[in-house]
Amino acid sequence: MMIKGVMTEVYNVGDSDGWTTPVNTSYSKWASSKKFHVGDTLWFHYDPASHNVVQVNQMGYRLCNISSNARVGVKTYETGNDSFRIKGPGHYYFICSFPGHCKAGQKLDVRVLKKYPMTTPTPTPKTIAMAPTSPANALYPYPITSLLFGTIVVSIICAM
Repeated sequence: MMIKGVMTEVYNVGDSDGWTTPVNTSYSKWASSKKFHVGDTLWFHYDPASHNVVQVNQMGYRLCNISSNARVGVKTYETGNDSFRIKGPGHYYFICSFPGHCKAGQKLDVRVLKKYPMTTPTPTPKTIAMAPTSPANALYPYPITSLLFGTIVVSIICAM
């Protein structure tokens, strides 16, 4: 996916394990192995009869709390195939609100970098080839023909 000339990524949360409990994948290890950027998408795959995804603040993440003051927004994702697009830098916290799931490790802290790395390679400086100098032209590096031509032109102009 491209956003203003920058590639974005779609991350399947938990990779092949998806969003589940018991947690076979540590979501904190999973998230720390990635570099998330603005414009990337988190894809949550799970069984909707057994799980959901709720975006919470840091307190809600630490305490596995979905009270109204811990929620970010009012949306609870419940389809089993949900995506969340990262809109800015900072931390994004998600938990499963089914009893015991968050405390069992079904929670995710995503840290988003402030800047997206450029996908185009950095240009390398170009070297300009210089003609080798010899003792004959060391004091005057221009070809002798230029010097003679310049003298001829000046002589013609002065003669007029």
